Amino acid sequence: GVDFKMKTIEVDGIKVRIQIWDTAGQERYQTITKQYYRRAQGIFLVYDITSERSFQHIMKWASDVDEYAPEGVQKILIANKADEDQKRQVGANQGQKLAKDYGMDFYETSACTNYNIKESFTRLTELVLQAHKKELDVLRLSNDELNLADLEVDDLKPRILWTTVRDYSQLQELQTRYPHRLTVLAFPCNQFGYQENCNNEEILNSLKYVRPGNGFKPNFSIFQKCDVNGANTHPVFAYLKEKLPVPDDDPTSFMTDPKFIIWSPINRSDIAWNFEKFLIGPEGETFKRYSKKFQTISIEPDIQRLL
Repeated sequence: GVDFKMKTIEVDGIKVRIQIWDTAGQERYQTITKQYYRRAQGIFLVYDITSERSFQHIMKWASDVDEYAPEGVQKILIANKADEDQKRQVGANQGQKLAKDYGMDFYETSACTNYNIKESFTRLTELVLQAHKKELDVLRLSNDELNLADLEVDDLKPRILWTTVRDYSQLQELQTRYPHRLTVLAFPCNQFGYQENCNNEEILNSLKYVRPGNGFKPNFSIFQKCDVNGANTHPVFAYLKEKLPVPDDDPTSFMTDPKFIIWSPINRSDIAWNFEKFLIGPEGETFKRYSKKFQTISIEPDIQRLL
């Protein structure tokens, strides 16, 4: 079967726990191998320098990666058995050219002598972390560059992701505890008692000096204000409410004071107040909705379950 191992490595001072799936020898069971592409974040394409045939097969594997792996998956081309240079059938320049053609890094390695093994794993991990950082930077709040309309429903897929409109300190704590596998997105909304009538800069200053105050600077993404209910509901929240019509912990309550309902039309699935939260799994699956009364930090067991 497929060989599976876990390993912890350190990259730029960050300890990263990686899962390694070795699919070598599974060529005859293509349906088995393909399922491992779907959730891969980094892939080694490996050939044997003593086998021209294995080198030719790289094109087939690269094609499978393009077809089955997630978009943006990180790839490195590996030429193994570098310790057997006397039997070499594939030159290093051939590997370098192929890697360049496919836009990949290239390493010659030896599993026998451990030559370039640590270096190649570290590099692949660096590429994955860099890709995640770029995703987060694209989503992070900018006072004059980011518009919520830029976030589409399809963006709810890469990692465990959840969204709320308050509880900033607890959001900060959870993002700190799970910096690479959790993405926290906060969406200000002015539909609940007109409590959020500030612009983006004023929201950030309020967080810094008033609530929570003490120089607070969020380590998670805060988006432009949007409507979460009514005719102008943003597509992200329309999708979330369709998939999770009511909070899991309080499926019967709704707005207790009708004068605060300022949107139209009104639906049973509408978000009731600022404290509602949604948890979304690593494949983009909607997992659970939490009411305004549910403590933000108490979501952690569900996050751990998904991780």
